[in-house]
Amino acid sequence: MTSTSPKLLLIICCLLLPGCSSEPTTEVLFQQGQAAIKSEDWSQVRAIKNQLAEREAAEIETKFLEANLYMNVLNYQEVMERVGVIASDKRIREDCMLLAVHCFTAVQDLPSAMRTLEEMSVEFPDNIDAHRLLIAHYYDFGALQQAMRHCERVSSLAPTDPRPDRLMGLISKDFEKHELAIQHYLEALKRAPGDPSFDQADEIRTELAEVYIRMRNYQAAQTQLDQLSSTATPPLQATANAYLADCALALGQFEDAERLVNLSIQQDPTLPHGQTILGILSMQIGKTEQARTALEKAAELDPGNDRVFFQLSNVLRQLGESELADQAFTRHEEIKTLKLEYIELNVRAAQQTDNAEIRVRIGAIAEKLGDLEAAVSWYSGALGIDSENEEALAALRRLSN
Repeated sequence: MTSTSPKLLLIICCLLLPGCSSEPTTEVLFQQGQAAIKSEDWSQVRAIKNQLAEREAAEIETKFLEANLYMNVLNYQEVMERVGVIASDKRIREDCMLLAVHCFTAVQDLPSAMRTLEEMSVEFPDNIDAHRLLIAHYYDFGALQQAMRHCERVSSLAPTDPRPDRLMGLISKDFEKHELAIQHYLEALKRAPGDPSFDQADEIRTELAEVYIRMRNYQAAQTQLDQLSSTATPPLQATANAYLADCALALGQFEDAERLVNLSIQQDPTLPHGQTILGILSMQIGKTEQARTALEKAAELDPGNDRVFFQLSNVLRQLGESELADQAFTRHEEIKTLKLEYIELNVRAAQQTDNAEIRVRIGAIAEKLGDLEAAVSWYSGALGIDSENEEALAALRRLSN
């Protein structure tokens, strides 16, 4: 008779003893399921869910995996039915709240999405996804102060991500707070090389150059634009060359300005700034008809640019077109007034996050300025507050035609 080895006997005895089964515990299985969700291995998630479903004390774990499976196929009702039952479990509350946010956003229930995100930002202050989503929602709603607050939080949580400071620079630029915009853009540039997946240095430098040009610091603008990489996209190169032409023109470097603006227009003939600079340059070197053609095209491409209409009125007056010159100057004055109101209402919108009427008015101004994308965003923001707002609904129907 062959004797059993001590090692084999130990294994056999262990398998017969309670608690020595090789089957993973519910908690281990659940952790494996969560890892499969992160790696988006949905067949594995489904297999683990089926194993857990056979266990009596694994209802919460099973429903959580089911909720994620339904989210993957965009079945929001099934997701919410499960999240509503299991969200109180501390292990998964954070993930359940984020699932609920995605569901609310998908069905355009933006107030519920924002309330849930604000709860998340308090309960889980280090959840960077919650802060990023709040930035997007508040920015779309025109609540820019709140957006800035969450930008600052993301900036502290993700020190290599340039996007929060870039957005704060953009917001500051829109409000003509140029010094603050420069501060944020420079901070974004420090962070840009930190994470290659978020390398936005070329875009940031171009936006920063625009701020410097507004402040008439042309040499600083040139310094930023000269540092653009050779891999910058063609639209960005066209914008950069138009800005460089603007700087050269302001510094009296007419030959450089002409070369750069022609290059910009060659790269992108639909770029309003390139046509504007060509018009101003042409007027200064005595090519009045060419100036008129360029500025009329710029006005068509960017109907909310008061600078274009001011320069166009000057050209038309030189050509003896007094009536058309008066019309262009009137449009210039109208745009200036609208922009001042736009800024004032943006401040009020930031203070009154539940005021749909302000957002409708801002949308109407954006529409008059020719910024249809912004108009749609503001009208949609109004509907997020008041889903039955007739003015916003009518405006969106009109813009969709």
